[in-house]
Amino acid sequence: MTTDSPLSRIEKVLEYIHGHLDQTLSLEELAAQSCWSRWQLQRVFQSHTGQSVAQYVRELKLSLAAERVLAGKERMLDIAYELGFNSEVSFSRAFKQFFGASPREYKLRGLRVGLRNPLAKLSGDVEAHALNTAFLQTRIEHKPAFELYGVSSPFKGLLSDAPDFATIVPETWQRFHHEVGGLDISSADLIGVVDTHIQLADESQLNYWAGFERSACHEGSNIEVIEFDRLSIPSQEYAVVSYEGEVSGFGHIVEWLICHWLPDSAYLGVEGFELEHYGKALKLDNDQPRSLMEYWLPVKKKL
Repeated sequence: MTTDSPLSRIEKVLEYIHGHLDQTLSLEELAAQSCWSRWQLQRVFQSHTGQSVAQYVRELKLSLAAERVLAGKERMLDIAYELGFNSEVSFSRAFKQFFGASPREYKLRGLRVGLRNPLAKLSGDVEAHALNTAFLQTRIEHKPAFELYGVSSPFKGLLSDAPDFATIVPETWQRFHHEVGGLDISSADLIGVVDTHIQLADESQLNYWAGFERSACHEGSNIEVIEFDRLSIPSQEYAVVSYEGEVSGFGHIVEWLICHWLPDSAYLGVEGFELEHYGKALKLDNDQPRSLMEYWLPVKKKL
């Protein structure tokens, strides 16, 4: 008699998927790796991961294909067949539908955009903050250089005897909204930035920015003439994790990304600008409703 929990069984299915991406991976075969029927597997998988089995397998296969396309050492036909596609035509169609570009266009662009990484199980601390799933999936994105307009504040980081990030961040956003005043910023994507480049007198201090990406604003909008400080952020490759919930739980997701996901990934962290994407609206207080946020961690591929 087995005592495996549903989560441990899902982990076994995930492990099997990750080790056999070069095969067709039918639902019948995956169900055979678990104790469930095909329907039961789909139901449990969806409940704990937030996506269907077919969607997950397809996105991982296409992400692996994109890495091989960028490497440029294989024919498209060989990549298609080795990843279980019936033809180069069906592979190209699926690739373009997912990435918005054909394999050849993606190769010419030469940037990692939209790559999905394998799901990873969350720690107990994160699960306690009422996420909809028991697993998280990161993706790899390249973001072009952009200008951030906003306000900044120094804060004491983890190397300090008295870290104050949790206090400085909401204060900085409150100052940002005060300077915006009654102007309409609904067209702007709000972004928080942890600047690890700046050299402050105290090495334990960093700078935090609260602002908006200028390109997100409409042409001629009066928000563009506000005298905000400006920060130039270079093009960079990021590991991105999404989070839906209360703002107070966001930090646990960031900690998971840096402390748990990154060390076991195929990427290395680099000094740069860490981004917090908050979308169109943000209130850093206890009344903030559940909303979708993303953390963008600068990384580079391991050699």
